[in-house]
Amino acid sequence: MQCPKCGTEQADAAQCASCGIYVAKHEAYLALKTAARPKINRNERNSLTAIGIFFVGIVVLFGLGWLASGRDKGSREQATSPTLVVTTDSTFNDLANKPVPGSIRARLEVTHRPKNEIERARNATVFIQTEWGASGSGFIIDSGCRVVTNRHVVEFSEEKLRSDVASSREIQTAFVEQKQKLAVEIQRLQAAFRQALQSGASSTDLARIREALKQRGTEFDGLAGFYRSRIDKKIRDETWKYKHSLLKVSLVDGAEFSVGDVSISERYDLARFTLNAVDCPFLVAADPDDLAQGGQLFTIGNPSGLTYTVTSGVFSGFREDNGRVFLQTDAPINAGNSGGPLIDPQGRVVGINTMVLKDAQNIGFSIPVTAIEQAF
Repeated sequence: MQCPKCGTEQADAAQCASCGIYVAKHEAYLALKTAARPKINRNERNSLTAIGIFFVGIVVLFGLGWLASGRDKGSREQATSPTLVVTTDSTFNDLANKPVPGSIRARLEVTHRPKNEIERARNATVFIQTEWGASGSGFIIDSGCRVVTNRHVVEFSEEKLRSDVASSREIQTAFVEQKQKLAVEIQRLQAAFRQALQSGASSTDLARIREALKQRGTEFDGLAGFYRSRIDKKIRDETWKYKHSLLKVSLVDGAEFSVGDVSISERYDLARFTLNAVDCPFLVAADPDDLAQGGQLFTIGNPSGLTYTVTSGVFSGFREDNGRVFLQTDAPINAGNSGGPLIDPQGRVVGINTMVLKDAQNIGFSIPVTAIEQAF
């Protein structure tokens, strides 16, 4: 027979002379081992192999992630911490980043969540008031909270103040009353002088009346100069005060800022200043050259104190005055709209509302938004 373990040929069937096993016991062991092993077909074997590889892969990936977590922890924490997005040098930069928590933009997204692009532009428009009584509008041009408006809104004008003071009811009333009073006094003295002559009054009395007439005449002639000096004094006092005053700038939610540092353009009726804030909503620009006559436009501003009023009209055409190009529109531009944005239906600014044609209805003019880059 042949040994079932080592294969040695021998005559003894009970025990192998070479390896020493007992043939019967070895065969019983093999039978027991075979009975205890589960039978797996080929398909099941392939599935189990795939499952094993899958779990091994998970374990490997988890291990690699765990090893890398400690090394990358610092950089990952830095990337998820809120930071202000820095704009480029371009005046207009359309940022798609989420609002910085606690910023103006984040707050307005809650308190004045825009329902359309016009209301989104409204959130980037500001209301401006001066201590000398002027008011107007402006709009934010980048997330760094820079604001553009008209120069005539924020620049104190001595010439305008002089005109306002000279035409004020107080000055005009006082001047007229004093003039009438002197005129009556002069007429009274003239009548007294004639009567003194007819009655044969003494030369002393006549001289006294003549002196009084001369004095009143001098006062009458100098009355205009007297009021001019009063106006000059008031102008000097007011000029000193207003040139050192602050602007009051407010947002659509009523938040207010005090602004003292203003950049004035010598070339255009434009001014610029920065709010002490971060991450403001702002307007992006559209190219005014792409405007077509009849296209719809909107204004956002504060006419006559009616804050954040929206009006609409159409683009009437390009107009030139003293070498300057303006955008003409029939969208109403009233006092308080100056410095506010002229926008298209997508909420993009195309111009800065500046002036209206006197003695005409709804003929307004805006400075093309492209002038901002040239002005500062």
